[in-house]
Amino acid sequence: MKSLKCSIAVGLLFSQCILAQKNEKTILSSQGTKGSSQKELVYNISGKITQTHSYCGGAAPSEEMLKEYSNPKPYKGKTLYVRPGSTNNVKQPVLLKFVADSAGKFSFQLKPGTYAIIQAEQVKELNVKNLPVGNAVQADQECLKAWWKKPYYLLVVKDKKISGLNFNFHHPCFITSDVPCLQYMGPMPP
Repeated sequence: MKSLKCSIAVGLLFSQCILAQKNEKTILSSQGTKGSSQKELVYNISGKITQTHSYCGGAAPSEEMLKEYSNPKPYKGKTLYVRPGSTNNVKQPVLLKFVADSAGKFSFQLKPGTYAIIQAEQVKELNVKNLPVGNAVQADQECLKAWWKKPYYLLVVKDKKISGLNFNFHHPCFITSDVPCLQYMGPMPP
């Protein structure tokens, strides 16, 4: 009789362990994870990077021309970086960089958390000497300081994949950088 009780107790314990493992796997797989623990959760992040341009010619453009300039086009090769946190801080490591393909598309994976997506000019401390400024292009120093601290995009990853992000960079006339706060002060074409 004692042997039967031990067998039943061991059997119940074994079945509870199996049931607990199945429940853990079910919970984890329903969250979209490939791993077996909470630390290994990663989610796919995807989207598109596009660009638009200002009309910089002399004569007044037609409506069709203006529409064409304002129509977003893929920004092939545009590189952005990801840091942890909600502000840009050089004390935080760059976790990854992503580059737009020929169609402007990108994808990467991240664990749940809050992330700052930043531009290449925000990876290191702000240095105006590294920006395309000169006689014709001037920089607003206060604007640049505020821009540098703020991420281009604040990404919050919670419990599912994020798709359909769309980042558009507008290129004003005669500015060769995607850094805002720069203004062309030179002559306009006739």
